[in-house]
Amino acid sequence: MGEDLIEIARVKGHRGLKGQIWITPYGNSFEQFVQYSHLIIGIPGKQYKVLSCMQHKDRYIVELEGIGNANLAEELKGKSVFVKRQWLPTLEKDEYYWHDLIGIRVVTVNGRELGTLVNIFCTGSNDVYVVDDKKQYFIPATADVIREVSLEKKIMVIDTSSIEEILD
Repeated sequence: MGEDLIEIARVKGHRGLKGQIWITPYGNSFEQFVQYSHLIIGIPGKQYKVLSCMQHKDRYIVELEGIGNANLAEELKGKSVFVKRQWLPTLEKDEYYWHDLIGIRVVTVNGRELGTLVNIFCTGSNDVYVVDDKKQYFIPATADVIREVSLEKKIMVIDTSSIEEILD
């Protein structure tokens, strides 16, 4: 698409007759989501101004400028929702965006190569990193396990002493 776009959600369908859409976010911060004044939907992406946004359980109800009826809203169903990288807030030290972590190599402090980080999911208390498509190691994203992350080197070093049983 020529720009550095980050996928943050997917349109699940329309709501009502006035063009509102249901969005399922990939993150869990409504407070962050409502900060976006614009969203880019689909590939190639079209940018829309956000007129309103409400949270309903684990989804959002969004009204976009130019989408004024159910037919127009239904055309967006199933499409990915993006924001520009520069719209993302700056993170604190030792905080990372999921899209930056996906694809990095994961090794233990002893040098054992576990594989590539392929997925991340939130459990409520902490995120869980899924490493290796086939074996699927589930690594808790906690300070006692994650020892080092280098986005430049594309590597994560973990201490497995507290989770050895899940690596066998």
